[in-house]
Amino acid sequence: MDKVNCDLAIIGSGSTGLSAVIAAYCKNPDLVIKAFGISYDSNTAKKGDIENIPGVDKIIGVDYIQKLTEQIEKFSSEFTPEQPTDTHFPIIELINENVISLNTLGSDFEIKTPDQSYVSKAVIISTGIPELKGTIKGEDEFVHKGVSHCAVCDGALFRGRKAVIVGTGNIVARGALFLRKYCRKITILCHTTTLECDKRYLRKLTTSSNIQIKYKIPINSLEVFGSQVVQGIKYKKLQDEKELSADVIFIELKDKPNIVYAENLNLEITEDGYIKTNEKNETNVSGLFVAGTARGEKDYVPILMGDGYKAGVYAVEYLEMKS
Repeated sequence: MDKVNCDLAIIGSGSTGLSAVIAAYCKNPDLVIKAFGISYDSNTAKKGDIENIPGVDKIIGVDYIQKLTEQIEKFSSEFTPEQPTDTHFPIIELINENVISLNTLGSDFEIKTPDQSYVSKAVIISTGIPELKGTIKGEDEFVHKGVSHCAVCDGALFRGRKAVIVGTGNIVARGALFLRKYCRKITILCHTTTLECDKRYLRKLTTSSNIQIKYKIPINSLEVFGSQVVQGIKYKKLQDEKELSADVIFIELKDKPNIVYAENLNLEITEDGYIKTNEKNETNVSGLFVAGTARGEKDYVPILMGDGYKAGVYAVEYLEMKS
């Protein structure tokens, strides 16, 4: 199978990666750009209501991803090829596949998906932070039987039911606020002393009559139970065994960046497990950039978009110096 060539490959098509696409195209519309990943499965698409994007009152995460992809599709048809055989068109291509390997190929990079191999002069990694799965007793047994890893994705399926969310941070807060429209009771099991979310969200949570937060619940004490479907979750509180009945358990824990597909590149990693970069989003591998939560940025859509845009600009500057 022949390899497909491009100038810039972007691995990860959430708000960070799509912002990098827009930045790179606007800076140099002659570059061939390929973006890999399933946009509607990205962390942004799973966020529910987003209310902190300047100039945007409120938008659901999946709708925002759709707006970004539509904007990119308009860019990709902005100019027409000078020659019918011009291989530079389409300039931008969103490839709905995940990358399975990334390696160097001389001074370039080889990117492989399940169906195709690509060669690119520069790469931006913007894959975000994956879900942490398989950490709770009974979790794997009850997946699709009352265990879910996305409250926003599956919450509407449990109208009038009792729900539990496990985790911390804004993702849990947004998930609970989304669920309050559907579920009659939501309990948040938090393993830290605070929920570690924005105070605006916390105020909404604490004034919601159907939401309760339980703190300092050890993750290793949790156990999902049921017969053929979820019936509840067990946990320890100050060494006392507790049991909470529930129809659905949403496990919203986050892992460190997954870079198994790039393990041959020997990327430098920070003490916290993120990909190490400089102020230009460059890694220790020439031509390889990282943007967003994969390099430890905070999980706020405006920050992630800005970081993706910045990486796109610096990647183009790298390509222009290289040519």
